[in-house]
Amino acid sequence: MHLSIPRAILAEHLQTVAKAVSIKSNLAMLEGILFTCEGNSMTLSATNLELGISSTFAVEQQETAKVVLPSKVVEIIRKLPGETVQLTVNLENYLTEIVSGQSEFQLYGFSPEEYPSFPQFSSQTVKLSFNVKVADFRRALRQTLFCVSNDELKPVFNGLLFLLQENRLTLFASDTFRLATTSCRVNKTVNSGKFLVPAKNLQEVLRIFTEEEETIQVFVSQNQILLNCREKKIISRLLEETFPDVERVIPNNFTGSATLDCLKFMQAVERSSLISEGTNNIMRFFFSKDYLVIRTASKYGKNQEKISSLLEGEEQEISLNSRFILEMLKISEGDKCIIELTGPNKPCILRDSLHQEYLYLVLPIKI
Repeated sequence: MHLSIPRAILAEHLQTVAKAVSIKSNLAMLEGILFTCEGNSMTLSATNLELGISSTFAVEQQETAKVVLPSKVVEIIRKLPGETVQLTVNLENYLTEIVSGQSEFQLYGFSPEEYPSFPQFSSQTVKLSFNVKVADFRRALRQTLFCVSNDELKPVFNGLLFLLQENRLTLFASDTFRLATTSCRVNKTVNSGKFLVPAKNLQEVLRIFTEEEETIQVFVSQNQILLNCREKKIISRLLEETFPDVERVIPNNFTGSATLDCLKFMQAVERSSLISEGTNNIMRFFFSKDYLVIRTASKYGKNQEKISSLLEGEEQEISLNSRFILEMLKISEGDKCIIELTGPNKPCILRDSLHQEYLYLVLPIKI
């Protein structure tokens, strides 16, 4: 097999699939990338058996052939000197020659026969499906993914809960100290239901699906999800744990509601956090009728910030983890942040003025 491919195009698609390559596996070929050439298209695929990514692009008319090359090929192609890459594969032993400019490499490839095939999603295996606009899905992921737990001892909270009901998709994320939920419109929905997706795999959606006017086709089988957008596909296993009923912890009654300028609020919290210490990053927030006072104290000293605030309801003070507040403010898109209060030692809710469907609940720190 002999191929001539523009180096920049090949490098781009290799970079797309590289994150699914297994770093260390008992199967050496899982540490490689599958090259599949069929007619005038080339597909690159990688999988670590939990996450699979494939990317397809056009090539000049070529013969049909496959080879698995070690993941070193990603960096090799990226650093080659020429504008074009010549790939020659010996289909008897899969020795692959790579030539570009004055640079030549020989890589020991693997037979593709034992490389894991991507699962096939058919009408018989798909439990539910829907289409969602890339821009809407990316926004929903940004609003929730940061709230997922990184504690592997809490596997259920390592995932993002998807709840599909008619033409609306709702996402839930929690690390047990806070909760984020949002929703977006979908169409061409087949069935309703809920499923749990590993958050680390969904991070690849933000990295790979960037053309916001495009549409993602989503298919869910018994234990896997497929996301397809144009020439790129992401397949992830589903988590089998049962996500708790987090909606029951969302309060319905509030003792106060404060509206703040989002940017000024974020800057004040950032300054105050410079002097905080400890894993909880404790910060005290005092809400009065016309302003918010932020106080921080540690072995390094003390700090106080005052910003304008419009409070409806009771004046009150609450202690919160400053990191939790900052992470939400950094992904907010509206000019205003609305904080709904339920009492000094009770949860509070933060909202983005631009997205009414978004809710972020934070538990207080009891001092």
